[in-house]
Amino acid sequence: MASLGASGWARALAATLLGALLPAAQGAPLTPLEAAGKKVYTEGISPTGKPLRAIVAQDLQVDGATLPCANCHGTDGLGRPEGSVKPSNVTWTDLAKSYGHRRDNGRTLPAYTEQTFADALTYGKDPAGNRLDSSMPRYLISLDDMAALIAYLKRIEVDFDPGISADRLRIGTLLPGSGRLAGLGSAMGAVLQAHVKGLNAKGGLFGRQIDLVIAEYTDDRATTLTNAERLFGEQQVFAVVSPLTSGMEQDVGALAERLRVPVVGPVTLRTQTTQEVNRYTFFVLPGLAEQARVLAEFATKQLKLIDPAVAVVHPDDAELRQVGETAVNAFRERGWKRSVAVHYPVGRLHARAMVARLQQSGVQVVLFLGTDAELEQIGGDVRDAIWTPYLLAPGVRVARAAVGLPNTFGDRVFLAYPTQPADITRAGASAIAEFQREAGLGARHQPAQAAAYASMQVLEEGLKRAGRDLSRAKLVGALENLFSFETTVTPPLSYGPTRRIGAMGGYVVAVDPATRSLRPASGYIRIE
Repeated sequence: MASLGASGWARALAATLLGALLPAAQGAPLTPLEAAGKKVYTEGISPTGKPLRAIVAQDLQVDGATLPCANCHGTDGLGRPEGSVKPSNVTWTDLAKSYGHRRDNGRTLPAYTEQTFADALTYGKDPAGNRLDSSMPRYLISLDDMAALIAYLKRIEVDFDPGISADRLRIGTLLPGSGRLAGLGSAMGAVLQAHVKGLNAKGGLFGRQIDLVIAEYTDDRATTLTNAERLFGEQQVFAVVSPLTSGMEQDVGALAERLRVPVVGPVTLRTQTTQEVNRYTFFVLPGLAEQARVLAEFATKQLKLIDPAVAVVHPDDAELRQVGETAVNAFRERGWKRSVAVHYPVGRLHARAMVARLQQSGVQVVLFLGTDAELEQIGGDVRDAIWTPYLLAPGVRVARAAVGLPNTFGDRVFLAYPTQPADITRAGASAIAEFQREAGLGARHQPAQAAAYASMQVLEEGLKRAGRDLSRAKLVGALENLFSFETTVTPPLSYGPTRRIGAMGGYVVAVDPATRSLRPASGYIRIE
């Protein structure tokens, strides 16, 4: 082994001590001063409210937020080269190293001190008095903000987002492991684990091995929310992929927003129906509200009715009221002005009274948002009433009852689906088949398997685009820039700053009363 000189021993000792201190420092929260410095560094914003300006070529002043330090030097401070520009390493360990610095042009300069660093940022000169590269802006920054920035640079090397370290990345999910949904959870978990195993076998992502943490989804809402809180917080996951959130959509969305944990591909029929975007939740497929809009688009174009009376029938809960309102507005925007919402108490549909009410009101089109069992009740009463409205519904909720409706409905029953079998390409089918073989899965719950696979595809792509210099903010930004991304098992997915549903559309199928089966009634209907 070659011997080390004095400076080599010093560097080795410093590296050893730093390695020993990193885990402890990484777990400690930022001090208020460090947190303020992080805002200056990553966002170019002064927490004190004092002016922060960047000065570029020919003394042009711009807002500091347009040129935050992290843009060039990275969220880890290491300053990776981009083209001809080579941003320097601004971690304090490097800036203040005792033996100073040697530049590519052979120039040497002493170690930075807090004062010379402040001078460099303000006047554009290094500790030896040389002018910095012209690509480096100068900054008008208050003394308080400069002190905060320096405090943060002394911490930046160990300031990873939760769930991320130099060589590991923790991803979480929320799935049922027992009870009536155990089979669903097992199928989805197997796909996620197989995907992670495949990534790790290839070296992980940018040298980081992926760890998958599975929290328990149960039939008890309070228990599941407690498990979700622990997953998002105490268990320190970087992001959550393909969690089952049915019945807890708003709670899990609020949790993601509060703790700033990206969630990719929550499995639910209820997506965001409000105008305010949850920045941290990315849905793969549309929910009930979007499928209702698909049905409105289809019906107003294909049924050849002139402003018919339309009833959007739904259980009276908060989320379905929003879905019903979305559906009514969709019909009205497309010219069917006589569209109204008709609700009934949750779990207490009086089908005969509802059918009589709709028939007496002259309703010609019914969009039904209830359950399979409730549609069965309505079907028998519609037959007895000798009334044949068009019936529209999301297929994922009522397909079983829809194909068993009385023949008196004729060919007037149409269902919406977010995907169709043809969306699964040969490559996608091969990938899922491989997962099934590896995990001993059958074809049962295949739509859920495909959803889990698509969610992992989206997350993997986002992580790759975010790069080695990874943070939750960079992952969110990378996902926002996905456009027409092919998962091989869904329609192409696109996101944006105000868009959090990847596939905004769906297909409509008709129920064939003679064969009790479904047949295509439309191509892909976009509702963007």
